[in-house]
Amino acid sequence: MRANQIKSTLRKGEILIGTFVMEFSVSSIATLLASAGADFIVVCMEHTTFTIETVGRIIRAARGSDLPSIVRPPALERHFISRALDAGASGLMVPRIESRKDVEKITAWAKYAPEGDRGVAFGIAHTDYGDFRKLDGVKYTKQANEEIFIIGQIETAKAVENIDEILDSGGLDAIFIGPYDLSTSLGVSGQLDHPLVVASIESVIAKAKSYDVILGSYVNDFESGKRWADAGVQLIACGNDAFLLTCKFAEEHQKFQDYSGRNRGINPPVNS
Repeated sequence: MRANQIKSTLRKGEILIGTFVMEFSVSSIATLLASAGADFIVVCMEHTTFTIETVGRIIRAARGSDLPSIVRPPALERHFISRALDAGASGLMVPRIESRKDVEKITAWAKYAPEGDRGVAFGIAHTDYGDFRKLDGVKYTKQANEEIFIIGQIETAKAVENIDEILDSGGLDAIFIGPYDLSTSLGVSGQLDHPLVVASIESVIAKAKSYDVILGSYVNDFESGKRWADAGVQLIACGNDAFLLTCKFAEEHQKFQDYSGRNRGINPPVNS
């Protein structure tokens, strides 16, 4: 799927499955995930050691693989927003959105005038290094404003409380539920099935539907994510690069351990 198709695809009601890139700083991680069938990647700067240079390399490989790349900046600050977009990101996933004012800042920094106040630098990564003297700036900035995919993360009790003003701002194409941060904010850290967490997520989903805003969420696997897909979540980020590698190797390693134990006459452990 081409990077500029992500919004139109979601508007058709389709579900897109991707993952977070948080550990592997090589550009080929984007190519690998594209080959595995990922519909998008979220390149995380909030919980990683990634520099903007690292992010830029991953985005470049993603663009070469027609894989939409969404950057999660470490904080809501202008330079994090503008540099990710100038590096060629398809969109942004901004963490810890809690108010209309937060959304207005994103819009101002992510979009060109007259919709925002994004700085202009043509002829670099986001324009694929073309000769900017031949670029129709008016046409390009308008198209860029239409195509940029802006996601706000809902992951605190305050965000849930202010969800109406966040959605009513009109500046977000999607909201993305962060269940682990939300559970911690609600005082039940890591208990994703706790009634407080479930009720909060369900209320956010209902509100997003009423405002016709696309829903996204993090999930650990298909089994835990199916309930939210059934509830209308379309943008699903399943695990992250390190988590998926660890789980897959652990799964295959256990099979060999069980096989080896049987051959030595040792009963494999029983899962309770």
